[in-house]
Amino acid sequence: MKNIKSLLLSMSLLLIFFACNDEFMDRYPKDALSDNSFWNNENDLKSYANRFYPSLPSAGGKGWDDMSDVKVPRSINSYLDGQYIVPSSGGGWSTGNWSNIRACNYFLQRYHTAKGNKTQISVYVGEVRFFRAWYYYSKMRRFGDVPWLSTDLGTSDKELLYGARTPRAQVVDSIVADLDFAIKNLLPKSKTESGRIHSDVAKAFKARVCLYEGTHRKYHNDGDANALLQLAKKESSELIQSGRYSLYDTGKPNIDYYNLFIQENLAGNSEAILFRSYIKDVQQHNATRQVEEAYSGLSKFMVESYLCTDGLPIGKSPLYLGDDSLEVELKDRDPRLMQTIDNKKLPFKINAAGEKVYNPLPIIDPNYCTTGYYVMKYHSPDEEQWNANQSTLDWFIFRYAETLLIYAEASAELGSITQNDLDISINKLRARVGMPSLKTDVGFVDANWPAYGYDLSPVLYEIRRERSVELVNEGFRWDDIVRWKAGKLIENKKSLLGMKIHPKVAEQYGSQVDNIALTPERLIKVYPAKDMRKWDDKLYLFPLPTDQLTLNKNLTQNPGWN
Repeated sequence: MKNIKSLLLSMSLLLIFFACNDEFMDRYPKDALSDNSFWNNENDLKSYANRFYPSLPSAGGKGWDDMSDVKVPRSINSYLDGQYIVPSSGGGWSTGNWSNIRACNYFLQRYHTAKGNKTQISVYVGEVRFFRAWYYYSKMRRFGDVPWLSTDLGTSDKELLYGARTPRAQVVDSIVADLDFAIKNLLPKSKTESGRIHSDVAKAFKARVCLYEGTHRKYHNDGDANALLQLAKKESSELIQSGRYSLYDTGKPNIDYYNLFIQENLAGNSEAILFRSYIKDVQQHNATRQVEEAYSGLSKFMVESYLCTDGLPIGKSPLYLGDDSLEVELKDRDPRLMQTIDNKKLPFKINAAGEKVYNPLPIIDPNYCTTGYYVMKYHSPDEEQWNANQSTLDWFIFRYAETLLIYAEASAELGSITQNDLDISINKLRARVGMPSLKTDVGFVDANWPAYGYDLSPVLYEIRRERSVELVNEGFRWDDIVRWKAGKLIENKKSLLGMKIHPKVAEQYGSQVDNIALTPERLIKVYPAKDMRKWDDKLYLFPLPTDQLTLNKNLTQNPGWN
């Protein structure tokens, strides 16, 4: 705990310094630090590396999956609805958007003069190369080809400043090279100061990158996919075989998944590869309150994706009793569903007297929950966590469950998945919540498998289902849609709809539902004038701003945005 507090304090002081020095942010760091007085020892390198830690995901900073088919926000997403226009400036390509990459390169050009323990110096170099990979991965996912820069550019570097974009494959190779260096030079978790990046974090990130780009190449027909898929499987396999991680499981399948996301201290949690620590009066957040005021809700499509407790989908299982009420709809379903959305078995709050307070009816309110499927993931019933900007619940940055999903998906995409592969990955996730194991011979064909625009093997359909269920509302869904070339999912009408308001349910709500638009099937229609969205393949990449295309004639616009 002492180490965590020291790191947080160090980062806070750096942030205060940067925030008060605009020149430093614009031209980092020549006018704020003298090269002659810095770069002397390993502590200088550590201080510099601390600059990047605040850019890792923080509580409430992962997008909540509103830009996807699994959530329905109050206002329709303009990008997915085809309303986004090419920005005149900014758009993720402005000077400030490249400042962290320049800061990484500035470090990598100058750290060599530092004196001290060579191993520890290499650790901080590994951290900075990890962060450079982190920033470039974000840029590549958004724009595709981007200029790969390995030096900090000045105004005299006109050839590089006004150069063309580097082909995507080369950018990915460079990202992987940075992560390979980090894996080799970072220390193991057991020897790393709590809160800092260690070698397993770099492995987990490399597995994520390689799965993303491997599947992107496969489904976008954009180069050899197998080499990257093999790397994704290798890195995730090594983390699994290490035995250093396991799923959080107290033997309570009906509450463990929910409890996983409302813990004040993840330091001893076996599922935490890397997490952000929040400490009272040192660093706090507002995520718990944001969950309450989400202005969103799970989509009907997402809720119908959960299996029944017999391992069968709702269209196949005799256990599914329909959706005339939420209570009926949740009966005999994957326990993660009841631990993800508000229902009569999850306390909404625990009051000052220690009494559990439950919502008698699902919340339907454009300011709180648009669909009736109110998300409870990250939602703590503890009233102290609801105070504005005072929550101290820790936040996962890399969670072991994702590693298991990467391993299973990479194995299936390579066409070589075995029952043992499923047993050490997907079936660990299912066992935590008491669900039946997935078999390589799935045993059924689901007429409601998502319409990706192409067919998959039954086991891959189910692995993708497992990923959507386990990681829902963690900010992965848009990336999955892009890498799978699955924009057709956005056209699913149920991706815009909510729960069913049966006449008997409407009687319980009274006038509260009088002005809610419903489909002929009585499903909540969040956008009364909108029945569905139309996908356009240009949306797989964001456009470059027009001012950059004017300034640099070597840049070209992404397809479809001209």
